[in-house]
Amino acid sequence: MQELFKNFRYALRQFRKAPVFAATAILTMALGIGGTTAIFTLIHAVMLRSLPVADPASLYRIGEGDDCCVESGPQGRWGFFSFPLYERLKANAPEFEELAAFQAGWWRRSVRREHELAARPLRSEFVTGNYFAMLGVRAFGGRMITPEDDRASAPPVAVMSHRLWQNTYGSDPTVVGSTFIVEGHAFTLIGVAPPGFFGDTLGSDPPDLWLPIQQEPLIGGGLLRQSVAAWLRVIGRLRPGATVAGMGPRLTGVLSQWIQTDSGYPANWMPQIMRDLPKQVINVIPAGAGVGVMKEEYGRSLELLLTVCALVLLLPAPTSRT
Repeated sequence: MQELFKNFRYALRQFRKAPVFAATAILTMALGIGGTTAIFTLIHAVMLRSLPVADPASLYRIGEGDDCCVESGPQGRWGFFSFPLYERLKANAPEFEELAAFQAGWWRRSVRREHELAARPLRSEFVTGNYFAMLGVRAFGGRMITPEDDRASAPPVAVMSHRLWQNTYGSDPTVVGSTFIVEGHAFTLIGVAPPGFFGDTLGSDPPDLWLPIQQEPLIGGGLLRQSVAAWLRVIGRLRPGATVAGMGPRLTGVLSQWIQTDSGYPANWMPQIMRDLPKQVINVIPAGAGVGVMKEEYGRSLELLLTVCALVLLLPAPTSRT
């Protein structure tokens, strides 16, 4: 301890003799430490943080890639699927206790509460009826969408984000059960999502509303039964004790058969499609962090910034002339 105090006093004397050197050294260390801390916080949020759902480690995504939300024709590494293809894959993936599909990207729709005069452009996402059960997400108020709601003959319903409920509707409890007009059609708001739940994808503009996918023909563009419209992502929760070993090649085989017999691709596309058929694959990847759109967009930039900040800390201190 005596040596430590001696060294500390010596450092203080040196700093008093060379105030410019001292200020430069302290500023360099502060910038390096502050920058590294800030960048690591961003990296944790974008690349490392799990979804705020039950047991995220058991979630796996069927497919990968985020090039586009609607594609026509083979994709190479498949990451987007039509609803008929999702149903085919679901029937051939018994390892999942739940396998849910949801809209890739969020579309703004005209929404107003009944008796309101002005509509708001709100971000909405179509999801299958087992979506919230698959994630293990319970309602903050009311209830979440269930498979019973996700039938063509079921009354149209919606779930609202906690953020929208709090910021726009002032946490009004009477919102649950009220009628909202979505693109001119009446939907009953059945629940409010829990605080902090932003959906399946980390993004700067998460959904405001979740809607049953069977209501897509009512207010969407009629994509639901189109075989060639790849507009859905797919995530599932594994059964206890199940693994994804061998699942990718098996689902790739299902995809290959579907492309050749049920895809609905125009006949003039098929010669090129058949030549590219061996390149069409489905990979099964971990999805505990959800869909990594921001990771794909900003991951390398954040890693580079973290490296630069770390290098600042490793730079040799300027020498003082005393």
